[in-house]
Amino acid sequence: MRVRATILVKLLLAFAVPSLTLFALFGYVALEVTRADLDAELGTRLEAVAASASTHVRGKYLVPLRAGDEEERGYQNVVAKLRVVSQVTGTRFYVFDREFTSRADTADGVGIGTRYYQAELDRVELERVFAGGTASSLTFEDASGRRVKAGYAPVRASETEPEIVLAIGAEAPAAYFRRLDDLRQSLLLWGAGLTAFVLLATFMVALLITRPVRSLATAAARIGQGDLTAPIASTSRDELGVLAQTMETMRGQLAERDARTQQMLAGIAHEVRNPLAGIQLYAGILRDELAGDERAGHAAKIDREVGYLERVVREFLDYARRPAPEPVALDAGALVREVAELLNGDADAAGLELEVDVPEAPVPLTADAGQLRRALLNLGKNAIQAAAEVGERGKAVRLSARADGAAVELAVWNRGPVIPDDKRARLFEPFYTTREKGTGLGLAFVAEIVRGHGGDVSVTSENSETTFRVTLPARGP
Repeated sequence: MRVRATILVKLLLAFAVPSLTLFALFGYVALEVTRADLDAELGTRLEAVAASASTHVRGKYLVPLRAGDEEERGYQNVVAKLRVVSQVTGTRFYVFDREFTSRADTADGVGIGTRYYQAELDRVELERVFAGGTASSLTFEDASGRRVKAGYAPVRASETEPEIVLAIGAEAPAAYFRRLDDLRQSLLLWGAGLTAFVLLATFMVALLITRPVRSLATAAARIGQGDLTAPIASTSRDELGVLAQTMETMRGQLAERDARTQQMLAGIAHEVRNPLAGIQLYAGILRDELAGDERAGHAAKIDREVGYLERVVREFLDYARRPAPEPVALDAGALVREVAELLNGDADAAGLELEVDVPEAPVPLTADAGQLRRALLNLGKNAIQAAAEVGERGKAVRLSARADGAAVELAVWNRGPVIPDDKRARLFEPFYTTREKGTGLGLAFVAEIVRGHGGDVSVTSENSETTFRVTLPARGP
């Protein structure tokens, strides 16, 4: 799962995030460009409308008007003409002087002398207007909260008098904002769809990559545990397929080498065991012939050393063969009690009492009973030897079993010498031993058995107490 999450995050960072970021940037730029274009288009249109409307206004008749002169004939004529144009174009018109005070307005309730503060804000643009050009304002909100824009044009004294005396404003709602809102909604919908598509595509690509990776990781774990029988299938022709083919070639080569090694070891064992059996036989005859003679002790030593060599050969073969586990349903508590009965003889000989700590209820476990029994026997014998080395007596060794969620923990505890950290780190290495006549294969074989069951073995040693813990999945490998 960790591999899958890592690849998924990398794909998101390398593909999804840049794609979505670029789309968001595109949407923002498209929205801003569209807004700027529509704003410029509306400004240009309003400038043209204002310029067209200015031809209906003779400024010399409006300049002398003061507040209260709304009934003057000239004022009425200008307002009437502008209202006709206003109805056709949907635009509000207002005429004002250089002081930004009204001279005529198509809006009701706006009298002569009213100050146009919004026009005053556009004083820079209006300087161009009073110089003979046209200009437009920025988009702003009017008193009713609508977004509007104004276009400005100069008003001359009359058709024959080109002097610019006033300015006219053409103000209309910025209806394009509705179009922008529609565009924004479309971009959001497309963005949501693109996000869902990109995330789904990224997840699918991650799944296509991680599924064979997990399969190869599982195969590598099996090989690491010594299972060289299951072939590694290649389901693609890409780099992962090449990796699968390479791992399959490696597995085949390791299997061949393992088979040759086992054949060689079997041959060595056969060649060694035959003379050992002869030596043991003649040592026994010699011991019988020297019964009562002080030299009989030498024959007994020969017999004992031959027995040690026989055990070395047997342990070496057991480790090298590493048979695959054949798991069956069993009661871990019953297995621990059985191992304790087998160890009672060694414990009695050392003057120790063996404790068993298992619950009354069964502790269900799926495992190879024979291999697990051998592992616990090995740990138990080591515990008895360790306790005996320091002269412990009584309850100095304990075997226990307990269920821990989906796992089962088997533990072997003893009072004895503390194992130093540097030695504890190497206890499960093949051929590493702290005893003078140890083979260094017993604990390595225990570790192989436990790992073959998909479990883990650990050791803690402090305060003159040492505990080996075997943790196994309750449902087996």
